Amino acid sequence: MVRAALKNPYAVIVMALGVVIIGLTVIGRIPTDILPIFKTAAVQILTFYPGMPADIVERDMTNRLERWTSQANGIARQESKSITGVSIVKDYFRPDIDLNTAMSQVAALAISDLYYLPPGTIPPMVMPFDPTATLPLALLSVSSDLMDEKQLYDVAYFSIRNQLSGLSGVIAPAVYGGKLRRILVYLDPDRLRGQNLSPMDVVKSLRNSNVFIPTGNAKIGPIDYQINANGMVGRVEEINDFPIKIENGAPVFIKDVGVVKDAFAIQTNIVHVDGKRQVYIPIYRQPGANTIQAVEGVKAAIPRIAAR
Repeated sequence: MVRAALKNPYAVIVMALGVVIIGLTVIGRIPTDILPIFKTAAVQILTFYPGMPADIVERDMTNRLERWTSQANGIARQESKSITGVSIVKDYFRPDIDLNTAMSQVAALAISDLYYLPPGTIPPMVMPFDPTATLPLALLSVSSDLMDEKQLYDVAYFSIRNQLSGLSGVIAPAVYGGKLRRILVYLDPDRLRGQNLSPMDVVKSLRNSNVFIPTGNAKIGPIDYQINANGMVGRVEEINDFPIKIENGAPVFIKDVGVVKDAFAIQTNIVHVDGKRQVYIPIYRQPGANTIQAVEGVKAAIPRIAAR
């Protein structure tokens, strides 16, 4: 090779220049990413039944979903996890199966299995699964000197999370920390017994007195009036005046046996940022999306979100 190179110096120079040119051309087209893209089709089925014990979830929900979704064409293997109130089933397909085909098959099978699941089960959520996208790209914290944890949660969940969902290649699945707003009725057992009532009587009053009634219109002469049924209260305090029953001509109201408050659910997680209770949103990459592009999109969107 040395002798051939010495005899043909111009050919060696041309070959070297060719390697340099090809290398410079290709290096700009090589895809770059922090995490590899998982190209094999995989589908995750999430099914919720709040409060159901993990062993019942496994027996009556997870096992059934595994059997039904395993009928999809091209299943390679399955993984599952059952925790309190949640069933998680992951179906992995062969490399030759398209993700859209896998999604449509699993979604149809999971929904058809809902008939055999325990009554009250929330319909299964079917979504693509990417094991390389389990680490968050960023943690977006939300804080304020004027808002409490309940207000911060509402802002993060209903406003910021919706804005993040519009970014290409980004998933913002949940909000951690804060307090979940709830309208609660605190009943006094002694006053309930004094009125010969049970908590279910109060529940029936809430259902009957605060309902959504479809409205319509009434045409009277040449004028068409839009009707507002006004079936739902506008302020929390008005719930105290809901009647539970009428005894001897006198109504018994909710305020006679308890009090209604704009409160929050039992707090199950607390987030501290810089010594203060706040909330944060983990941001994940969508299956198949480029990590670097997703991170750049989040960086560009944060100033716009903060300005709102």
